[in-house]
Amino acid sequence: MSERTIISHAFEIPVSEKLVLKGRVKATEEGTAKPVVIIAHGFRGFQDWAFWPEVTDSLAERGFYAVSFDFARIAAKESGLDDQSVAQASTITQELGDLDTIVQYVRQGLLPLREQYDSRRIAVIGHSRAGGSSLLLAGEQPDSIQAVVVWNGGASPVASLDDPNITLVQRLVAEDALANQERFDVIEKFRLLEQPVLVVQGSSDSERLLAVNQKLREAAPDQTFVSIEGADHTFGVLHPYSGATSYLSDALQATLAFLKKVY
Repeated sequence: MSERTIISHAFEIPVSEKLVLKGRVKATEEGTAKPVVIIAHGFRGFQDWAFWPEVTDSLAERGFYAVSFDFARIAAKESGLDDQSVAQASTITQELGDLDTIVQYVRQGLLPLREQYDSRRIAVIGHSRAGGSSLLLAGEQPDSIQAVVVWNGGASPVASLDDPNITLVQRLVAEDALANQERFDVIEKFRLLEQPVLVVQGSSDSERLLAVNQKLREAAPDQTFVSIEGADHTFGVLHPYSGATSYLSDALQATLAFLKKVY
C-alpha cells in the first residue's frame, strides 16, 4: 500500500461550564467521505498515550476518519479543578456523556474536515473501561453506532463503598455504578446488541478481565472474538512509546480487517 498524506486538525468541545473535550481528527485528503472511527482511551490513558497516535495514523492511512479525544476528566485534572469536580468527571455516566457528545458532533457535521467523513457510518474502539462504555453506548444508540471494537475491556472495576481506604474518585465511580446498575449491565447489553462487535483480548491480562471476556463470549457467541496469546492489558506497550509490539500489531490488524469487513 502506498503512503498517503495524513491531514490532522485539533478540536475542542465544551461540555459544561467547567469541562471540555479536547481531541484531534485525522484523515487522508481524498474526494470520498470515509467511515468514522472514534477512539475511546482507557481510564488511566489519554488520547496521546503510547500507541494511540500510531493507531489513529494507521486508521487514517487505511481510509478511515479517525477521531481521538481526551475524556473530560483529563482536562479537569489539567486545568486544576478541585478534587470533587475531577471525581465527578471520572464516573461512567460522564464517560458515556462524553462519548455521546463526540457522536452528536459527528452526526451534526461539526468536527473538522467535514467533507472527509460520512456521518452515517460510525464505529467506536474502546480500550479497558471504555470498551464497556462503548458497548453501552452502542446499545443506547443503535441508529448512530454501526460497530464496536473492544480492546482488553468490557467492565469497569468498582471499589467497595465499605472500604475505609477508598479514594474520592473510587467512591463517586462506585456510587454512580450502584445508582445505574441496570443501565451499566454490560454483559446483558452486549447480549442484546445487533451491531457487529470485535472483542480483542490479551491472554495475559488480569484475571478479572479474562473472566469478563468469558462472560461476553457466553452472552453473544456469534460476535467476533480474537485472543492475542501472551499479550497483557496494553499489548506489551509502555508510555512513553518506543514502537509497536507484535501483540499490538496483531490487535490492530484484526481491528482493521474487522472494520473493513463492516464497511
